[in-house]
Formats: sequence, structure tokens, C-alpha cells
Amino acid sequence: MLSLHRPRRFTVRVASVLALPAIGAAMLFACGGGSDNLPPPPPPPPVPATDAATTVTTVAPPSPAVPPKAPAPPVTLTAGAASPDPTAPLPTVAITAPTKEQVIAGDKAADFSVKLDVKHWQTATGSNHVHLILDNRPYKAIYDTKQPVKLSELTGGEALSEGRHVLVAFPSRANHESVKTKGALSIVTFWVGKKGDAKDDPTKKPMLVFSRPKGEYKGEMANHVLIDFYLANVTLAEGKEHVNVTVTGPGIDKALEAKVEKFGTPLYLDNLQNGSYDVKTELVDGSNKLIEGPWNSTTRTIKIDHDAPADVAAAHGDHAAPAADAGAPKPGPAKVPAPPPTMTGALPSMGGGGTK
Repeated sequence: MLSLHRPRRFTVRVASVLALPAIGAAMLFACGGGSDNLPPPPPPPPVPATDAATTVTTVAPPSPAVPPKAPAPPVTLTAGAASPDPTAPLPTVAITAPTKEQVIAGDKAADFSVKLDVKHWQTATGSNHVHLILDNRPYKAIYDTKQPVKLSELTGGEALSEGRHVLVAFPSRANHESVKTKGALSIVTFWVGKKGDAKDDPTKKPMLVFSRPKGEYKGEMANHVLIDFYLANVTLAEGKEHVNVTVTGPGIDKALEAKVEKFGTPLYLDNLQNGSYDVKTELVDGSNKLIEGPWNSTTRTIKIDHDAPADVAAAHGDHAAPAADAGAPKPGPAKVPAPPPTMTGALPSMGGGGTK
């Protein structure tokens, strides 16, 4: 009996031992164990498609902030100090040809020579001279008063029409400020073709003669621009006859105006910008009504170019006869005094009437 029982115990043990790995394997398989049975990892995110021609742009760092440009100073119209009168004997100008009411044949008018007799006023190229004006056109600067001037030089080549014409002459300083002393102004009427009715003579009535500014102002010549005019047969006074000056152009939102009630003081324009300006002068009565007369309302257009080289001849505007002013020197920058208040009312008194 002993031999029968021993093998049986051995069989049981062996079976138990052999069954253990199978059970463990079954358990592992049932629980999903083992690296071979893990789910695959998720795929990587897709790479964005790129164009082979695409370039990479590098953004530059921002530039340092640039301070805003200071606004241009306002354009001003102000009264300046009149130049001292010449010492005695005072200068005088007379137009000796044509003579008063002379008739000039139409085919000879262009070549007719205007002659002046100037006393006590030493003229020279680039210095003192005479302003000679025909029919309210821009003046011609005459530096050699002994040389005759053809009428065609005063018209820019335009033919003179038949009828009455008016010549005006007066002495001027080197800076083109007119001399306004007694005897300095000369006015002569003449006729082209045939003589008409001499009764209605405009030179016997109140008369405004525009002198400055004119032409182109370049470089330093565009600084401190003079406004100057002459009067005949009228005395300015507060509340009575006076001259209105109006200026428009770049940098002027509302027209600049001056009311001149005392004759003699020049006006000046400062801080002008590049471009064109219109300067208008009008002789009016106490009610601000224009006084009748062909010269009593005049507008001149001037051009300003600070960037161009200074050109004195251009400021004369004598395009038809540049030689007359070509010898004028190019002065240095104008000395601008401390700016007076912007012109809004009457100018200070510098004497009355058409001449001093």
C-alpha cells in the first residue's frame, strides 16, 4: 500500500507545477499584458505644406520716433521805418520827352525815346536809380538817366494802342523804396496816333502809383519784401482817403490787410513761403469806396523761391529788357528788425499827402 500512494502524490505535484505557467499566461493574455499587444502610438501632427518659393521676411525693428516738424511762422504784413529823406537840395525828376500832350505817330511809337532830366540824385548801377512807369505797368529801373529809353522797353514789346498814354517817373533808393519829397514825382500824358479829348485828364485826379513788389524773389531776396507806392493829387487822412493793401497766398488763411492813412511809411512782408502771392493796392474814400481812376486798383503777382540762388534782376521783373537791371549787385541777407505787431489797422504817421 505504501508503494501505491507515493506515485499518486508525485503526479499531483508535477501537474500542479506544470499548470502554473499556463495559468499565468492565460491571465496575462486575458489582462492584455505584454508589449506586443499594446496599441500603436498616435501619429505625429501633419507638417504644414510649404512652397519652395516662399521667402522668410525679417521685420526690421521700428525706427526711432521723429519729432514733428515745427510749423512755419505766420506770414506777416507790417509797417517798417521809412528811410530818411535826402538832404537838400532835394532830388527832382522831369520827363522831357515826350512833352505834355505830345502826339506820336503810331508807326514811330515803339522806337520813340523817353528822356529824363534828373537833378540832385546820383544814380549808379546797383544803387540809386529812377522808376519809370508806362500806363501802370510794372516799372523799369533806370540806372543811367542820361541814356534814352525806348517806349517799347516799357511795354514788354507790346504795341502801344492809339489814344492817351501816361508816363510816371520818380527817384528810388537802392532798396527800391521811393523818394517821396516835393518835386520828386513827374507825370506826363501823351498821345499815340492822334490827339483825343484832353479834358478828362486822369493825372489831374487822385492817383495811386504801384511801385513794389514785382517779379520773382529768390533766395535771400525773398526775405523782408517791400511794398511801396506813390500818390498824386490826394492827401491821406484818418477817416478820409486812404489806401487799402491786401495780400493773399501760401501760408495765409485769411487775407492780410493794411489800412494806410498816412503816406510815406513802407510796408514789409515777412515769412513768405515758396509759391505765388497777390498784392493788391486800392485808393479809396472815407466810405471805403474805390476812387475812380485807371491806376487806383492794382494787383501784382510775385513769386517766392527760397531754395533758388538770389537773383536781383528777377525781382525787377524786366524780362523784356534784362540789361537795365543786370548790373544790380546781389546784397547780403536783409537785416530784419524786431518784428512789429501784425498789421491790422492804420499805419503810423510818416507825413501826409502825395509827397512829403
